[in-house]
Amino acid sequence: MSSNRERDAEKVRHVLRHELKVHVRLQDQNKAPTEEQLQQLADTIPDVMAFGDNSFIGVRAVLDWDHQIPSKYALLRILACYRALDLERLDALIEDRDEEIAEGNLYPEFDVPDYGDLDSSESYVALMTPGSVEIEDFRFMSAWRKQVRPAVADLAVETVKNTPSYQRAAAARSGDGLGGPVVIGWAPPCLANTSTWAVEIWLLTEFDGHQGKARVFMVDLDEKAVTREFDTDVQLA
Repeated sequence: MSSNRERDAEKVRHVLRHELKVHVRLQDQNKAPTEEQLQQLADTIPDVMAFGDNSFIGVRAVLDWDHQIPSKYALLRILACYRALDLERLDALIEDRDEEIAEGNLYPEFDVPDYGDLDSSESYVALMTPGSVEIEDFRFMSAWRKQVRPAVADLAVETVKNTPSYQRAAAARSGDGLGGPVVIGWAPPCLANTSTWAVEIWLLTEFDGHQGKARVFMVDLDEKAVTREFDTDVQLA
């Protein structure tokens, strides 16, 4: 990794070790992680690195609740900002959310907000079981990820179409009318198994009008290769 990328990843790990905010509903259930668990989490979290030539000026992390008592899951939210102004705005949003949660946290049977939908330059969500540091799912959630220039998207589609695994998946589909490859957006290196940001492409393999499955391909544009692929569920929004 370059020095900037190393600094980004280390900022994330530092925040997890020393500055993690834990939702009060997890604290009330005695499900906040111990110092040892925080260290283990920081050691095992994938390397989170800023997009392109950007770097993280600041990172915030929240262990969020799942709106269940007892909680079955915890959501680790990693929120990173490129600019000081954006970090100030994020901190103000977190403070407002803190107050909103405190006002509603009167009785366990009353629902309270979580820390979702807070704007940051990059947003990641990890699904975990309270009391465990094992990450069951890790996703990049930022809305701008869909902003892939047409020329870049075309190169990614051309690359994926030339791979034998894509051709096999396309030939084995359950029926006609499922369309071609769809560019979902940018994927960070930690999810694409690359050294640089990749482009994520989905190929619908089955769909009944409401739900189905897709084959996911992570495309490294520098290497012009698919670096990771897997199946995912698809549901009509």
